[in-house]
Amino acid sequence: MNKLKICVIGLGSIGRRHLRLLSERDDVILCVADPSPKSKEYMAENYPNLPLYDSMKDAIKAEQPDAALIATPHQMHAQMAIEALDANLHVFCEKPMSDNLADCVKMLNRAKQSDKVFSVGFMFHFDPFIRKMKELICDGKLGNIVHFTNRFSSYNILLCSVTNHQEHTPYSVTMDCIHDTDLMYYLTNSIPDYAYTNATKAGDMELSSPQNIVDTLYRWEDGSMAANCHFDYVQHPQVHNLEIAGDKGYVKGEFATGEVVYGSIDGTITKFDASRDFDNVYREQLDHFIRAIRGEVEPENKPESAIVSILLLEAQKEAGIRGCEVSVREIAKKYGFEY
Repeated sequence: MNKLKICVIGLGSIGRRHLRLLSERDDVILCVADPSPKSKEYMAENYPNLPLYDSMKDAIKAEQPDAALIATPHQMHAQMAIEALDANLHVFCEKPMSDNLADCVKMLNRAKQSDKVFSVGFMFHFDPFIRKMKELICDGKLGNIVHFTNRFSSYNILLCSVTNHQEHTPYSVTMDCIHDTDLMYYLTNSIPDYAYTNATKAGDMELSSPQNIVDTLYRWEDGSMAANCHFDYVQHPQVHNLEIAGDKGYVKGEFATGEVVYGSIDGTITKFDASRDFDNVYREQLDHFIRAIRGEVEPENKPESAIVSILLLEAQKEAGIRGCEVSVREIAKKYGFEY
């Protein structure tokens, strides 16, 4: 089997994790692009034999890789992904797809013109915890889904932030919690018609942001379903859970423990242990991307689905700014996204 050459672009914490896990494989060849002095020190200490370049463009010209793995700051995703596709590379772009819907539409349109694999890194799609929930839903155990709710509460995000950009970035909490917005669509396979957001800055913590508590209510025009998503930078230790209810049962779980609870309308409750090693979750995600390049599986997290989380993020923000319910479809139309 021919080895794939993959260029890892960006050596923040997630880029380093991807590099470490890819370096375990004997079916890939690696090169890296990152201009920062800290990254050069890191590479010299940990991967002295891997080629390192100051830019993706330099790496592509010198190494001619098969694929680009983009793990740069959010605002750089669109330009780099499009440049990689223009260079005829397969693309793995870390989540979020971009930090705004306009750029996501550009990425989607360019990806549609390419025959290359384009995947966005929502790794929870490969998490046994989420897969157990998805399995119960797909097996019809919940019946018709009528409600989705989640809570992601983490002061720890602010404590761990290197740049502290959240302090002056409006609605940064919705971006930091984008996994949950993606999971609402991934697990229910449904896009709401309207969104209403209540956002505030509360509490007396040393670290905060313009809005440190955000609650969004979603409404479906036909009345078939409802949802609410809660994000905050307040609770510590972190709380992260979700629950999905149907007319035949419900499923709920806590991300930290990996325990999934299924309740049937007949009154029985079943518990599943879906605890996991997150390195293995990332390994499976990377393996799926490589297998998709080889034509063995369909790509996961295609731009057509990954863009929905950013559409809903735009709805969350616009509803909060305007202080009223907004039409999700009208927001999509404004940016030229059709679904």
